[in-house]
Amino acid sequence: MTTKTGNTANNYFRENGIPTRQQLRDLNASLRQGDIRPLRTETDDAEEPSETVRRKIEYLRGFVLPERYEGLVRRLRWRTRYMAVCLEDIYYPHNASAVIRSAEAFGLQEVHAVENTVRFAPNKHIVRGTDQWIDLRKWDDTPSLVAHLRGRGYRIVVTAPPRPEAPQRNGTPSDFDVAAGPFALFMGTEKSGISPWLMDEADAVISIPMVGFAESLNISVSAAIAAQRLVERIREPENGVAWELEVADRDRLLLRWLSRSVRDCRRILERGGFPSEPDGSC
Repeated sequence: MTTKTGNTANNYFRENGIPTRQQLRDLNASLRQGDIRPLRTETDDAEEPSETVRRKIEYLRGFVLPERYEGLVRRLRWRTRYMAVCLEDIYYPHNASAVIRSAEAFGLQEVHAVENTVRFAPNKHIVRGTDQWIDLRKWDDTPSLVAHLRGRGYRIVVTAPPRPEAPQRNGTPSDFDVAAGPFALFMGTEKSGISPWLMDEADAVISIPMVGFAESLNISVSAAIAAQRLVERIREPENGVAWELEVADRDRLLLRWLSRSVRDCRRILERGGFPSEPDGSC
C-alpha cells in the first residue's frame, strides 16, 4: 500500500494563510490587461502657494457645471485624515477594491497598502473610480509605514480577535477611544490576519462582536463595519474630535478634484496664464 504525502511547503502556506506561488500565478493570470489602475504613490500634492491654489480653483470652476462644483465642495466637508486605513498584504483584488470603495464612501482620505509579499492590486472595475478621489500609497514593508504614521502622530490600531494577555488594549468600534488622537486602522492579510510584528507594535486591538457560529468576517466586510462605526463616532460633536481637513489641505484636494473633472485641464490652465507643472499635471 502506498500513501500520498502532501507538499510540506504548500501546507505551511495554507496553514498560515499565505498565498503559494501557484496561487499568485493563478491570481495574476486572472487579471486582464487594463484591470489594474496605477495608484498614487504620494499622499501629498506638490506644495503650491495657497493663493495660487485658490486662483486655480476660481478659474477652473468656470469650466464645470455649478451642480458639479457644489457636489465636490459638499463631499470635501466630510473628508477626514483623522483616521487612515492601512492594509497588509491583501492578495485578492476584489477585497482590495472593496476596502477602497468603503473608505471613500465614509469620507476617509488616506489608504495605505503594505506589499511585504504580494503587490496591492485593486481592480478598477470594482473600485469604479472611487480610488481617484482618495490618497493611495504603497509601502514595501510594515515597519516603514508604522514609522511614517507615528511620525505624524497616529496611533496604531489593528483589527483582530481580543488579546487575553493584554485586555487593556482590547476594544470594539463602539467603545474605542476615538478622542485620544488620530489613528490608523490596520487590516491583515486574508485568513492569517495581522502579522506578529505589527500585533506587538499596536497600541490597541479592535474586534467586531459576533454572536453566531462564524468566528471571522471577510476583510472587506470587517473594514466596512469598523470604518462606518468609527467615522460616525469621530464626527459626533460630544466627542470633541477635530476631524475636519485643514483649509489648505481642503483647497489642494478641491483643486485636484476639479482638475479631474475638467477635460484637458492642463491646457486650459495654460490659457488662463498658469504655467504647466514639470510633471505635466494640473
